Amino acid sequence: MKKQPTTAGQCIIAIYSEDKKGLLGQVLVLFNKLNYEVNSLNVSRTDISDVVLITVEACVPEARLGILLQKIEKIVEVYRASAYQPGEMGLEKVGFFRLSKQIFSASFWSLVQKYGAVVSSIGEDALVLRKFGSDRNLQELYGQLDGPHLLGFCKSGLIAEESLLGIEQFGGG
Repeated sequence: MKKQPTTAGQCIIAIYSEDKKGLLGQVLVLFNKLNYEVNSLNVSRTDISDVVLITVEACVPEARLGILLQKIEKIVEVYRASAYQPGEMGLEKVGFFRLSKQIFSASFWSLVQKYGAVVSSIGEDALVLRKFGSDRNLQELYGQLDGPHLLGFCKSGLIAEESLLGIEQFGGG
């Protein structure tokens, strides 16, 4: 297997396209052929009928990013592809931490307040904390909570609070 260039940086690629069967496979083939590591992939509907947003978190050499975007936009169903650096567009993830109720203490509640987490639900034996933030923020809170009281953890794909592209930016649709 080829080694990835050391100048590869984490980026977020937003792809607006028609909702067609097989499109995701075509996009992933480009990343695989070029040996770019895909860390996260999400497909979601938009407010525009028959248009989806594909969000890819990947390690792509900065010098090759423009060429990759051009190749993605050559796929017939793709209207537009744009790249962003992590933190550039206010893109966040949501992390869920399932914790044993035995963790309740003053220091626990101080930690919850410090990191801006909220209690999402409380069950008979456990509670679920929810925290919005970057991978780094979520990992930092995970490190603080890690131990016998942490029963589970998961995080979402990227969430944008506003549109990554305006309708006027669509080149083909």
